[in-house]
Amino acid sequence: MPAKPNPALGLVLGIIVGYAGIVGGSYAGTRLALARQVRFDSIIEHGLQWLLMLAAIAVIVGLLIAIRPIGAGVMVGAGGLMTVAGLVVLLAPIRSAYDVIKLFQLPGSRTVAYMLTDGSALFLGIVLLVGGIGRWVSDAKTARALRGESGGYNPALAPQPQQWGGYPGQQQQPPSTYPGQPPQAYQPGQQQDRQQPGAYPGQQPPGNTFPGQQPPR
Repeated sequence: MPAKPNPALGLVLGIIVGYAGIVGGSYAGTRLALARQVRFDSIIEHGLQWLLMLAAIAVIVGLLIAIRPIGAGVMVGAGGLMTVAGLVVLLAPIRSAYDVIKLFQLPGSRTVAYMLTDGSALFLGIVLLVGGIGRWVSDAKTARALRGESGGYNPALAPQPQQWGGYPGQQQQPPSTYPGQPPQAYQPGQQQDRQQPGAYPGQQPPGNTFPGQQPPR
């Protein structure tokens, strides 16, 4: 039996990993960009630790999303935070946008959260949010199905009425010979009255006599 979905727990975890993803991803991405685009250094020699940090953050978020009971909540929480923060930074006045960016800045560093300024957080957040909502709806249907199997009403498990009106164990009767005629069940030991050849209804069988009538000689 699949585990019961718990999207509320995933929602809290999603907000946490979404915040950590923006902070850590922006810091590692900025250091990689400086090493590669400004100093033209080799990433293997001067930026491998930042590349591994960026990959580790992505793996952690992906593993949390892959957990079926909380995956939908993680996607909605992380996607919602990235979407809201990205929209505020891109649409709000400069002073307000700068205050929001400082909230996602790694303490003790001067690195700006470029994931918010270049729109990548907004793009990734919308993808996670839409996918998470669809998965949340699917998990809600799964939860209702599990409640039905644990004691609730399930139409698929309801007893089906007998189509031909008999009782349990009785063999189905053959169809009637003409419309409206009820089926007749054969009982063991019951003798069927057969009409003699050449007789008609009401005719006495040969050898029967009426009271006072002389038998033929």
